[in-house]
Amino acid sequence: MAGFIKQIHTLINEADIILEILDARFPQRTRNERIEKIIISKGKKLVIAINKSDLVTKKEINDAKAELIKTTSVRVVFVSAKEKNGIKLLKREISIAKGKNKDLVIGLLGYPNAGKSTIINGLSGKGKGKVRTSSKAGYTRGLQRIKISEGIYLIDAPGIIPYEERDDFELFLLGARNANQLQDIEGAALKLIQEMGEKIKKTFNVDGDDEDEILDAIGKNKCFLKSGGKIDTAKTGRFLLEEYQKNNI
Repeated sequence: MAGFIKQIHTLINEADIILEILDARFPQRTRNERIEKIIISKGKKLVIAINKSDLVTKKEINDAKAELIKTTSVRVVFVSAKEKNGIKLLKREISIAKGKNKDLVIGLLGYPNAGKSTIINGLSGKGKGKVRTSSKAGYTRGLQRIKISEGIYLIDAPGIIPYEERDDFELFLLGARNANQLQDIEGAALKLIQEMGEKIKKTFNVDGDDEDEILDAIGKNKCFLKSGGKIDTAKTGRFLLEEYQKNNI
């Protein structure tokens, strides 16, 4: 952790502008207000990019924006890096920050699965500064300096792990744990249904009055059955968690 914090301070010191990447499904949970305060205290410009906006409704976007306006005065941009929405707005923010300066260094911070690499690819453009993307937590290792255009550079850091303690499911929800790192797959799947029940029912076209019924309905729908026709809830739970990790929910 000490090495990680040192990397974050190095990134902030070297960058002219910081992009904090949040997950549109959980914008407040994926913020790191402690690091935001450090950025602002050092006089650096902070822009919050809320990624994966294609995974939420317009109402959820408006609600998230209203909440952020209450708690921060920084610029907020909604992005779907996958759909390429909002990338032009981010580029405009970068252009404004660069002004007439010869060079501009942008620091990227965010949870491991917030979509930083996809945003880098979007900002870089075809054939420039491409980085590999992965839904696996912790894919980026160490600080990476990437040229995205003439005079504009990005520094990418490993995903931010929250300072406060969180349980395994919370870390999975925020992209800091993979499904195979969880001790209780089925329990985590039931918690995911608690968090996103209506969306999960709509995604898989199932119904149910509680988490167990919904999980069983998904297993039946996908034919995840044990011998004797009983629902394989462990297999169903893993499938559900992996679908969430792939951003299919």
